[in-house]
Amino acid sequence: MKSGNWALFVIIFFLIFPAVAQDKSTYYTVTHPDEFHMDWKGFYDNADQWTAVAREKLPHTLDLPYGKHPKQQLDIYLPEETPAKAPIFLFLHGGGFREGDRAHYGFVALPLAKHGVITVAASYRLTTQGFFYPSQPEDVEDAIAWIYENIEEYGGDPQRIYVGGHSAGAILSGHVAVRSDWLKKKGLPGDLIKGCAPISGPYDLRTGSYEEREGEARTYAPRDKEEAASPILNIQKAPPNCVVAVGSVEEKYIDSSRAFVEALEAKGGFARLLVLEGMDHDQTGLALYDGEGPLVQAILGVIQGR
Repeated sequence: MKSGNWALFVIIFFLIFPAVAQDKSTYYTVTHPDEFHMDWKGFYDNADQWTAVAREKLPHTLDLPYGKHPKQQLDIYLPEETPAKAPIFLFLHGGGFREGDRAHYGFVALPLAKHGVITVAASYRLTTQGFFYPSQPEDVEDAIAWIYENIEEYGGDPQRIYVGGHSAGAILSGHVAVRSDWLKKKGLPGDLIKGCAPISGPYDLRTGSYEEREGEARTYAPRDKEEAASPILNIQKAPPNCVVAVGSVEEKYIDSSRAFVEALEAKGGFARLLVLEGMDHDQTGLALYDGEGPLVQAILGVIQGR
């Protein structure tokens, strides 16, 4: 494509798909603070500040497309020393399927990079853009396929892929980790995902707890698709090593997290429940910055097989 035509294409592209994905001032949680007992603007402010630190300290490549939509992009953060055959941790953001973006979560890479882990933060299409189940898990599947096919160029080992996420990202990471049908369809190894680390999510969407917390985000999976969208109801296989984390203040999600662990173990996987004492929903997400904290240490345990 000639340079002039390419410039015109870029302009038209962003007129059709405005680049407001990471503009937290447009987020429902930020524009309706009185509806939440947590300070979500403060959450995103911290995440953005820490991500700026990650981008200053770590080699990284941003905005790599794994699909055609602007949300179908991912960011790669590398350890300071050039990696070789490094494990990969794919992180999926939260936001009730209606908000959020990979651009806030580069900070997840900071503590993991110290242990030689490559972190990939991926975005996915949102309900506020008119996309509903199964669009989001299909996006994650495409992102994982992209990682498998391309990560060697960045020093990663495509045979050592781990996936985790917070809130809505916990649902998505659990969903892709326990199903093998999509791997077969894409011609990927059946044991591709070596472990998972979902954080602060409900895993049975029929319970109603997600509707009570996220309101309109319930449209992610309408009632006739709730069962298909629930990770705990679709375990075809269990990854070899998983940690399911939840804050002790998140009473709605503790039983769901425990049940998910039990279901994974019943399918032959190794899983453990990590209750983060004194933490609420926002705090469990920000805990990914604390390299010495129990959450990051548990994720490293999954990756390192301990």
